[in-house]
Amino acid sequence: MSQRLRPACLGALVLLAACPDLLPADTDSAGTTAPATGEPATTTTASSDPTTGFVPLCLPGQTRCDPEQPNVLQTCKDTGAAWESAACAHECVEDIGSAACAGPCDSDDDPTSIGCEFLAIRMASFNGPDDTDALIVGNTDPVELAAVQLWFTPANDFTEQAVLDPVILAPGESHVFDITVDPLAFTNFRNGGVFRLVSDRPVAAYLHSPLANEASNDASMLLPVRWLRKDYVVASWPPFVDADEPDTVNGRPSYFTVIALEDDTTVTWKPRRRTAGFGGQFDPVEPGGTGTKTMRRFDVLQVAASSPPGDTDYAHHDVSGTLVSADKNIWVMGATECAYVPFGSGWCNHLQEQMIPLEYWGSTYVAPPSPPRSGSEKQYWRVYAGDDDVTLGVSRTDQPGTQFVTIGERGDFREFEVDFGVTLLFVGLNEAPILPVQYLAGNLAAGGIGDPAMVQMIAAEQWRERYVFVTGADYEANFVQVVRRTGGADVTIDGQVVGGWKLANFEGADNYQIADVPLASGGEAATYVADSAEPFGIHVVGYNPAGPGKNTSAYAYPGGMRLEKLFVP
Repeated sequence: MSQRLRPACLGALVLLAACPDLLPADTDSAGTTAPATGEPATTTTASSDPTTGFVPLCLPGQTRCDPEQPNVLQTCKDTGAAWESAACAHECVEDIGSAACAGPCDSDDDPTSIGCEFLAIRMASFNGPDDTDALIVGNTDPVELAAVQLWFTPANDFTEQAVLDPVILAPGESHVFDITVDPLAFTNFRNGGVFRLVSDRPVAAYLHSPLANEASNDASMLLPVRWLRKDYVVASWPPFVDADEPDTVNGRPSYFTVIALEDDTTVTWKPRRRTAGFGGQFDPVEPGGTGTKTMRRFDVLQVAASSPPGDTDYAHHDVSGTLVSADKNIWVMGATECAYVPFGSGWCNHLQEQMIPLEYWGSTYVAPPSPPRSGSEKQYWRVYAGDDDVTLGVSRTDQPGTQFVTIGERGDFREFEVDFGVTLLFVGLNEAPILPVQYLAGNLAAGGIGDPAMVQMIAAEQWRERYVFVTGADYEANFVQVVRRTGGADVTIDGQVVGGWKLANFEGADNYQIADVPLASGGEAATYVADSAEPFGIHVVGYNPAGPGKNTSAYAYPGGMRLEKLFVP
């Protein structure tokens, strides 16, 4: 039974009984800490009681963080009469009844999209073989260097190998790694062809497919392997199809991609529309049916909407709403090779997003219009349900009141089309999990500027106080869109206070402000830092050209998020 996660109170009581005369007594009661230079650690001891016998200070082997010095680990000696202390290089972290030294990549205190290990593959994006994807990594630490290493497991080869030497990133610096493996076509299955990025301290990572402005682009925020989970709902969009030559001129497919993180991972998918099979690997699946595939570590599964010859229902060749689950954590990407938004209005562009696990879906989302192009383009939204029987509240800045919509099943979605300038507020009643996804209008529907893109919204419950984000390369117009509560703390971009806020007022206390901040245009990818004393949200968007012209494209992705577990699927 699905449920919202409630705070839990955990308590532990350790009772230690001792028998007199079984253990020797230590008489030294002083305690000191060993320096980090490797000198011998010192101990804290207990005194014996000549009347009742020995009273142990601790349980042999027990660990704790020193109450007086938080970054010092103490281990109880075999006698139970003394603590042995050793300084931690980074920090000491306590669990129930134990403690350990932890590095910057080990802490569970603040799970976010910033992490130390990420996966990427090259996406099917309607581009040529020389238009490689790019994994961009940015060092988010304001002081420390980060050492990052890219690894690659070749297709049909289980031997992971380093890609060149490690790269050292200064605070706020970014680096671009080329993702050069061949993309999977349509429905497919492959062993390997996976890139893995490893860092010695938390970094931000994004996949641009491809990086440079081409005819078909999008980008996605990558999530750390540590925080990937088992349950997902896929977001996609029906692909472009030329009705005159449907089997030769098209941007199909609408698809999702899964990477297994461990051997013996069983993946299942339940589509809302028919999906294709792949030889003897797995069968086609009818709507409401279930597909299954057992995978090894770094196996890659790609499942596309079925589009058999003669089937002209092109608007429904769409894997959106497919439920993807596994018995172990997995990596999931929702995508369309090339899509018209709205359907039937060109030009087409690649869409992709690494799907946010259901556990991190929230119930309150501010949904602003994308940064302006023509100023008249429509805004297109889908809101996906993360549970059965979800009641969705929809408020908008151009109308009073709240519309209530019922979504009956997990994975089902409702579509909304609004005029430019309208901000929406989506709320899952009774803290129901929802996921709004924005689909940017295509070139011909936006004054000849930019192209379609797909971007997941981030729940207000998952906003952060600091982000490091990276733009695409060779885009004439780049923006970071910032959302905060009305009257909230200042937000800065590279130290410059954000201004030009636009109000998004709804009924009651739900009032927000939105700012579209222009960033540097053209040339190389650029790294920025956004800061505030209070949580806020950001999305990064790029258009090419900045005005009507040729070689049109766009990208959009969330700039980051907290990964607090809000929902139990």
